Amino acid sequence: MKKLQYIIWCSLLLFVASCEKDTEPTSFAPVPVTGETSGITRFEATLSGTVTPHPDSPQGQKHNIYFLVSSMSSKLLEGVDTIAGTKKAENEYTLTLKSLKAGTIYYYSIESSSGHNAVRGAIKNFTTLSTDDPSVTLNLTGKTESSISVSGKVTDEGGATITARGFVYKLYTEGVGDPTLTDGTIVSGENGENGSFIGTIKENILPETAYIIRAYATNSDHKTGYSQPVTVTTDQLQVPSLTTDEATDLTAYTAVLHATFLSDNGFEVTERGFCYSAESQTPTIDHPRVRSDLEGSKFTTTVSSLEPSKTYYYRAYAINGKGTGYGETKEFTLPEVQTLTLSSPKVSDITIGSATVVSSVNLPAGASILEKGVCYSTSVLQPSIDGEHVTDVSEGNNISVKLEDLVEGQHYYVCAYAISRDGTFYSVPAEFTTLQTAMAEVSNITLGDVDISSATLSAKITKDGGTEILEKGFCYSPNTETPTIDNTLAVDKSEGSNINITLTGLEEGKTYHARAYVTNKNGTAYSNTVTFTTVQHNKPAVERLAEIEVNDDNATMEAHLTDNGGMSITECGFCWDNSSEEPDITRHKKVTATLKDGAFQAKLTGLAYNTSYHVRAYAVNGKGVGYSAYVIIKTGSSAKATIADMSAGNPTPSTLDVSASVSGDGGAEITERGFVYSSKGTPSIEECEKKIVMEGTVGKMDTTLSGLTGYTNYSIRAYAINKNGTAYSNTVTARTKKTDPSIDDPAFPGTRAIKNK
Repeated sequence: MKKLQYIIWCSLLLFVASCEKDTEPTSFAPVPVTGETSGITRFEATLSGTVTPHPDSPQGQKHNIYFLVSSMSSKLLEGVDTIAGTKKAENEYTLTLKSLKAGTIYYYSIESSSGHNAVRGAIKNFTTLSTDDPSVTLNLTGKTESSISVSGKVTDEGGATITARGFVYKLYTEGVGDPTLTDGTIVSGENGENGSFIGTIKENILPETAYIIRAYATNSDHKTGYSQPVTVTTDQLQVPSLTTDEATDLTAYTAVLHATFLSDNGFEVTERGFCYSAESQTPTIDHPRVRSDLEGSKFTTTVSSLEPSKTYYYRAYAINGKGTGYGETKEFTLPEVQTLTLSSPKVSDITIGSATVVSSVNLPAGASILEKGVCYSTSVLQPSIDGEHVTDVSEGNNISVKLEDLVEGQHYYVCAYAISRDGTFYSVPAEFTTLQTAMAEVSNITLGDVDISSATLSAKITKDGGTEILEKGFCYSPNTETPTIDNTLAVDKSEGSNINITLTGLEEGKTYHARAYVTNKNGTAYSNTVTFTTVQHNKPAVERLAEIEVNDDNATMEAHLTDNGGMSITECGFCWDNSSEEPDITRHKKVTATLKDGAFQAKLTGLAYNTSYHVRAYAVNGKGVGYSAYVIIKTGSSAKATIADMSAGNPTPSTLDVSASVSGDGGAEITERGFVYSSKGTPSIEECEKKIVMEGTVGKMDTTLSGLTGYTNYSIRAYAINKNGTAYSNTVTARTKKTDPSIDDPAFPGTRAIKNK
């Protein structure tokens, strides 16, 4: 491409030359002067130059200013790309080159083109700086008794890409030179933060030992730079101290390892155990390891899953905050495998829940049986002791086990097993199926008495299915026509096949669906569904309320109970109020009555004169209060009672017969009636010789006054008392008879006594 450009430029120059022969030039070439190079590094340099226009050039003449650069030779400048320069001042131009090669000669020139001709300045050259060893720094970041942590940083790549970096170290010896890649131990660096690299020196590091360390970096020009050396002395021993003891109880696959813990060296031990390897004679915790507990100075652990007849190396280890301490390395070799063989198992005595399995064990010489028995499964074709198994504790090589608590009708797989020193060995599998029972059966339900909250049900178990009945009873629900044991249950705990239950706590007037059920281990069987509705009770119904008598302060009412609501009546009577059209027994006055032959009466008392009242009859049962329709009554205005037919007669010296009639109570209740009399004037109940109270209220009354004085006039009145006061009859007067004389009476004056002889 560059050669083609060179040819094109030559052609253009020839064309221009030919034109000069025929045409007067219309422009004048400027004067380019190639300047010096500055800012030279391994990869950069800044070129300079000037281009001065010709004084005779037309005003506004345009020129393209650019630089030619090549690293090949000065002659090749004719075939290279042109790079535009940057104008810095009047007629002054610069170009900063980047991505140059270190230690390389570059040729350059400034050139100006007007489109008709091109003029070039002198060709000059510069050389980029050569590559060098990289510059590296080193920092100590930490140390223990067995490791040194360091970090490094490349501060100068030396003019080429870094291909390797890390650390080199060796044991410090007075007068010996610093470590290099040829005489030291190398640790590769890992990327750290901010372009640094880090590393941990652990190989062959001893406690309380001085090491000299340098960071290094190598670039793509195969130049290696080193940091200043740092001398580091490791810490004194702080990891735990312990010894490894001999292994015991070797089998073909396992070994029991032992160790003695000596000291934690001032830092708490967080883990201890054994590491082992069949390949490395100095195993570490990076190899397989088994943990032990942290209690006591002696500790032991069993290592398993080893290979028979193989030699293993092992060490005890313990870890604290300072690192891992190891005991000395020891070894053990495992013996060959002792293999047991077992005969095919035979199954007999199969029932719904049990079976007997027998087998035998063939022992090689020197072997012994640690455990034997039978393992079984419903899903695993080759069952093992990881699942269900039964141990045979008998002595000898024969195995006989009775499997119990099996599932009836279930298919089982069985294997005999025996455990020796070297593991668990199995027979070939056998299989069998336990016997199958059926579900129970139950008869249809017989429905008994149904009440407001209860119902009596009965049924019978017709078949038990060949196995124990676990539960029987009834299931019921108001919501589903085919209830199950997931609904409400009434369990019959009695023995035998009969199922008898009285359901209680039912809702009044609700429809229920019920089925008998019986459960054995095979499931639950159900009877037919029986549907019933509990009795519905209502409030009492009271009708035919009527007034018998209405007075000024009382009234007698009557009503009839037409429906007790299906329940006993606990109370009946009347309630009233002078303002409410619907009086009730909770807010208004009431009077109770006695129910007889479906009717009841009662007197309403304490009524006001000339007042209208709303009256309702009521009756109470367990559902509540039932009321009649109301009636309106109005009290009257009462007066004193009226008395007629007062008479007295049939006198004797000491008695008089008297009679009278209370012809009216004045509209108010008679609270007292009777007779009063006096021999000294008109009697009253306040002033009389005697008051005789008679029973009753309205109607005739008569009696005999006794204890009277002979031949004496007496004034007599009948009386009756109501709330309005005392009413009297007319006054009648009667005289008692004289007393007949007797022999003992004194003689009249002027007479003489006649003595009997």
